[in-house]
This record gives sequence, C-alpha cells and structure tokens, in this order.
Amino acid sequence: MTPEPVRIVVVDDHRLPREALCHVLDSQPDLEAHGVDAGPSAVRAVAERRPDVVLLDIGTPGRDPTSTVSELLGCGHPVGIVVLHTQSDLSLMQRLLGLGVRAYLHKSVSQSLLLSTVRDIAGSRQQTVTITVPSGAARPAAAVPQPTADPAPDASSSDVLSARELAVLTLVAEALTNRQVAARMDITEATVKRHLRNIFSKLGATSRIDAVNKAINALVIQPPAARRGQ
Repeated sequence: MTPEPVRIVVVDDHRLPREALCHVLDSQPDLEAHGVDAGPSAVRAVAERRPDVVLLDIGTPGRDPTSTVSELLGCGHPVGIVVLHTQSDLSLMQRLLGLGVRAYLHKSVSQSLLLSTVRDIAGSRQQTVTITVPSGAARPAAAVPQPTADPAPDASSSDVLSARELAVLTLVAEALTNRQVAARMDITEATVKRHLRNIFSKLGATSRIDAVNKAINALVIQPPAARRGQ
C-alpha cells in the first residue's frame, strides 16, 4: 500500500516564487504542494486541506507575521509551520517560535535542507526547532557588541536545537552552573550535561562560552544584557 504523500500548503503573496517552490516540492514523489496567497485564503486552505506542513513567507510588507501564524495555528488542525525569511529579526524569530513555529529558515537555504526539514516536521511531533540565518547577519539593535568567537555556521548549515536545548543554553548564557540549570528546569545534572553535549555537537562548539557565543552570533538566543533590557 502506497503511503499518503506529505501535504504542504505554500503561503506566499508573490506568484512566481510560490509556483517555483510548489514545483520543487511536487517533484518529490512523497510530497504534495498547494500554493495560496497570504491572508484569508491561506487560513481557508489550511482548514480545508488539513496539510501536514505550511511554508509561510513573511516578507510581504503590511502583513503581521505573528497574526498570520496565530490564525494558521488556530484552524483546529495540528500543522507544522516553516517560516521563510530574508531578514534576521531576532525579536520576531523568538515571538514566532514562542507561538509554535517549527522552523525559521532563511530563503538562501539549500533545497536539500528545505526538503529534509519538511519531511522531519511531517514525520515527527517532537518540538524540534530548525533555524538558519545568512552568513554575517546584522546584529539586533538591542544586542551587546559582537563577542570575540569563531563565526557562527552559515546559512548552508543547519543549527537544529530542541526547545529543551534552547532553554538550557539560554540559562547557561546567564552564567548558571549545571546544578543551577538543573534546579531551574527541574531536571537532573546528568540531563543538563547530555543536553550540553548535544548542543556542542550541533553548534560545533568546544566549550560552554563557545556554544553561547555561537548561538548569539547565529541569532538563536539573545545576549543576556539584551534580555534584561526588554
């Protein structure tokens, strides 16, 4: 019995890139794409087609991405949303991930990474977050000066951290010890260490400070000073 294809709705107000993306997806035997404009037609398409994944372009001026995401997630059907962006806005990224967005991908991402992200999200309900930003992305206005560290991975590579790993790294950035992180998150120190090993591997980091700096450079987490200033 042939398995059902992964159903995808592509939301983009620009017809040419929308159709091009649908063509890429439809060329895969296990994927099925349908393109729509943003706004009411997107919400209607998600409610009627009940897709596994939504690819949402947020580059259209005049549209609030957070409102769009909230409307799509409120359709009464569980769906994994992949946001496609061209500008690295840390504050917006964090708001969208907080709403439940599963991936935040720069439009320079490779076709292979896009396809693997779609398949991973469709095949798993684990809250794994995929984030890519362009190489040399501008710092957010509220950020502290650029740390002296190895450059963050560029947009051709994937920084994939689970929600729990992001939480651990955020607390590590506040200079908490493993014991303090464990107490704050109500987990064991051994679990904290396991998360850190995974973080080091995924970010190519050699230490806690290196991991924090690389995550800040890649706009995955905010610098502590910026968080305190909010």
